[in-house]
Amino acid sequence: MPKFLNHTFPQSTESHLWLNLIHDSNQIFASKPNILGKPKFSYVEIYENTATLPSKISVEAFTDSIKIGKDALLDSSSAAAFPNDIVKLTAVKRPDYACGKIRIGDNACLQGTAIVSYQSVEIGDNALFGPNVVIMDCDGHTLTNRNAPDEVTKLIVKPVKVGHNVWVGYGAIINKGVTIGDNAVIGAGSVVTKDVPANTMFAGNPARFIRQLT
Repeated sequence: MPKFLNHTFPQSTESHLWLNLIHDSNQIFASKPNILGKPKFSYVEIYENTATLPSKISVEAFTDSIKIGKDALLDSSSAAAFPNDIVKLTAVKRPDYACGKIRIGDNACLQGTAIVSYQSVEIGDNALFGPNVVIMDCDGHTLTNRNAPDEVTKLIVKPVKVGHNVWVGYGAIINKGVTIGDNAVIGAGSVVTKDVPANTMFAGNPARFIRQLT
């Protein structure tokens, strides 16, 4: 399988110090973030399994990789009525490619949300995610020949875009290449594998059209 180098932060256990560490790691906040609990931000470099890894990750290559909009909420606490994991935002860099970008809109609400970006994941303004939603623009491995020496080269990466005012229910998974239109609703536990038009409700595994929203 591929080899990885990781830089995860904050690592400080001091509650009054960790937020300052984010600003030392090229995070861009449009305003002071609303944060419950302690989220995790990760930079990951991925290499073929035959590669010789560098001694450390190149943090500078991840400048501006994660941007979080005004008054966005990152909830990594246990305050929610349902089980809620920590928010995890991960930008991945492949050899010869720019690092993945994550863009979180104004007033967006992430509750235990995990986002992995090899290229681009965009979340619109006022998007609301129920606890433990997963969004990824790449599977992270090939469907077959997962230990091949060119597995990283053959990874399929397709950007994900979630529009404005979208509501995504508990535990949903949004897969690579999906665009969700403005004002759409995704049912809890759904696996979204294709585009969702604006002003519609989709649910199920795989997610399918339920009804038009007015």
